[in-house]
Amino acid sequence: MENLDDVNQKIIHYLKRDGRASFADIANRLKISESTVRKRVNKLINNNLISHFTVVLNKPKHDRKVLAFLTISPLIQSNIKDIADQILKFADVTEGYYMSGKCGLLIKIEVDNLDRIDETIDVIRGIPGVKEIESCIVLRSLKDEIS
Repeated sequence: MENLDDVNQKIIHYLKRDGRASFADIANRLKISESTVRKRVNKLINNNLISHFTVVLNKPKHDRKVLAFLTISPLIQSNIKDIADQILKFADVTEGYYMSGKCGLLIKIEVDNLDRIDETIDVIRGIPGVKEIESCIVLRSLKDEIS
């Protein structure tokens, strides 16, 4: 987090861990006044460093999803936007990134079972301009943090 002093970085850290943390609680932890925290958070919002606050739902233990990351390489690099536009419409796709080098696109999918991963890959393989798909299935999460 460039151009942020230590206090702002700590405020952001606490808010990322708990978006419902009160200004008073954060102020107590940082040993500064509540009004200082309030002013700094408002300034971070006004300067578009904080875009929004969100809710993260706990997933029931019995409702485990299978996560996979797919790298998708286009036949021609200039086709990558058209491919991405089609893939990002899929309900199973939760994140997507343009990557440097040979990686092309990096797509995160969340599905109910391994068969669904296979079905999704088959559909992507049918998109014109897709050269190669590599899948990596998540076995265990080591860190799952909201950015």
